[in-house]
Amino acid sequence: MKRLEDLSREELLQRLRLAADLASAIDGLWFLAAERSEGFEKALQMDVDVWERYASVFLKRARRYFPVSSKGLAGLRELMTLDPLWLHVEYDLFQDRPDRLIFEVKRCPFLEAMERMGRTTLTCEPVETAYLSAMARAVDDGIRVRPLLLPPRKEPADVCCRWQFTVESE
Repeated sequence: MKRLEDLSREELLQRLRLAADLASAIDGLWFLAAERSEGFEKALQMDVDVWERYASVFLKRARRYFPVSSKGLAGLRELMTLDPLWLHVEYDLFQDRPDRLIFEVKRCPFLEAMERMGRTTLTCEPVETAYLSAMARAVDDGIRVRPLLLPPRKEPADVCCRWQFTVESE
């Protein structure tokens, strides 16, 4: 068995990509099994609950490995770029004003899978709202999240979604 320390940079990156892809697959398979067993609405509520909890688990574990202490939008940006959830998602994360961070997803395997399945009811808005809001709150209670653009999209080349994070002034 190879130790991580002995792997080449390329092999480490391949393993990291594989782990991200498998985490995405597990999420989708779990949801489909829950939906078969409990129905769409119950499975969706369970999914929302899981992603709300994931944010705080991620934050605690990320801080074990990385010296992240920033608050506000800078802290949120730093943590979101560390989350392996986003490794296989093509996105931009940029601050266009001092009080606003934009998260724009250009390619999303989660959405693409739902589109391939022909789903008309998508889980994106409730699940991402729960996850992104919980992540923002875990970093700084003053950060608010709002969707600016949500699926469904007209063409596969269109942006998948766009979210805004703002700092609530006291």
